[in-house]
Amino acid sequence: MIDPFILTIAFLPLIGYLLLLALVRVSGRVLITTGGRDLAAVFFAVSGMVAIGPMQLFFPNSSAIYLGPYVWLPLLLLYVLVCGLIVLTREPRLVVYGRTRTELYPALLRAAQAIDSATVGDEKNAQVHLPQMNAHLRIEGHEGMDSVSVLAFEPMLPLSFWTHLMGQLRVQVRGVAAPSPRRGWGALFVAVTMLFLLVRTVMGRSEQLVDGFREFLIR
Repeated sequence: MIDPFILTIAFLPLIGYLLLLALVRVSGRVLITTGGRDLAAVFFAVSGMVAIGPMQLFFPNSSAIYLGPYVWLPLLLLYVLVCGLIVLTREPRLVVYGRTRTELYPALLRAAQAIDSATVGDEKNAQVHLPQMNAHLRIEGHEGMDSVSVLAFEPMLPLSFWTHLMGQLRVQVRGVAAPSPRRGWGALFVAVTMLFLLVRTVMGRSEQLVDGFREFLIR
């Protein structure tokens, strides 16, 4: 059987990530965040799999002889730096969970009008133009999927613009009615099932869990 510690470290971050998004969707609420934070959350969700996969494959055993368990500090730092580099090089965007492209568009138009009163919209293509800010925004997402992104055609919009837009969008989206029927039940079922199977596997194997932790941490 697979070591319970390996199962725990691999799947616990992923289960937490899936549970959060599923509960947001089932509750009918909206989660609006930046693209960088969203990508960082994904990296956190798969961090356990990276720890038992690539980190184990390329583990510096010779360094572990001298550093002991502290060898994990540079490994974790390397992972954080690589993830940070990817996050910083991605184009700025906002990520919205809990609303489809069609449901989000009116709120985006109102948020843009709060920033630029001359804003004009194109509902068919889910785009808005802020002439005073020299910005063209669009909503990207598949029809029926309640996970969409708000992006700009211009690559160099200032960070202050995105911060202001996110604040206004959070205000305006409160007036958007919650979808009926609620979405996310399938994702919630998968997350709860994974959590149940993990707990069931680990229960009664506390000694193996501790031994697995020691073998994993101390080389």
